[in-house]
Amino acid sequence: MTDVLASEWLKLRSARSTWYILGVVVAFVLLMAGFAFYVVSLWEGMPPERRAGLRAAQPEQVVLLPLQICAAVLGVLTITSEYATGMIRSSFVAVPRRGAVLAAKAAVVAAATLVIGQASVFVTFFASRAIAGDRPIRDFAPTLTGELPKMLATGLSPMVLALVGLGLGAVLRSTAGTVASVVALLYVVPRFAVALPDPWNARVGSVLLEDLTRQLAGEAPMAVDLGNSGSAIGLSPPTALAVMALYAVVALGAAVAVLGRRDVR
Repeated sequence: MTDVLASEWLKLRSARSTWYILGVVVAFVLLMAGFAFYVVSLWEGMPPERRAGLRAAQPEQVVLLPLQICAAVLGVLTITSEYATGMIRSSFVAVPRRGAVLAAKAAVVAAATLVIGQASVFVTFFASRAIAGDRPIRDFAPTLTGELPKMLATGLSPMVLALVGLGLGAVLRSTAGTVASVVALLYVVPRFAVALPDPWNARVGSVLLEDLTRQLAGEAPMAVDLGNSGSAIGLSPPTALAVMALYAVVALGAAVAVLGRRDVR
């Protein structure tokens, strides 16, 4: 298994797509630094009596969207690129136990996206707070201690999306189809859930990936937070974590079942 892990790590770091995705993540982190400079310039240009009303999204939360998409694409390409090039045949000839190949891919992708996700969130947080300095800008003021649960949840979410993308990629064997499926699961389905009548909007939304990240940080589901649901429905952080893990387990479990029965062609 050590050799299989080393092989998958070599594949991941030698693929150009991995570095392209990492470059996109770095670009968005730098963009959030620019966003922080913009908010500071707005605050500086306001009269003192209006500064307290300035609202701005927290950069470490804004960066979550590109982080999740990049992680999902990385997970998808880890398996679908091998199907596209035919390299998957060589992988399964070298390691006939297909489950071991998938497990190695999952371990490598999970480790890489967890590090990238957490590093991106914390770098964005510290950079934006350093730019804001001691200015009492609303939403930029919270300390690391107060924001730590939310930041850890934000950094964990890309790893889950990467594993879901990996599992669905093994099932669908199509890069475009899998990426579209993950994006729909993450961002399209929750919008329909919010439109459902109360209390089903919050009940359905609470088990979707977007709201699970919020609830893992101790926040309410989106339908409750937006005032579209009068019911205080939500999952505790441990339950939200378990449901997030279940998404990855189900996707990878489906991949194991499919890989064991289907030809690689």
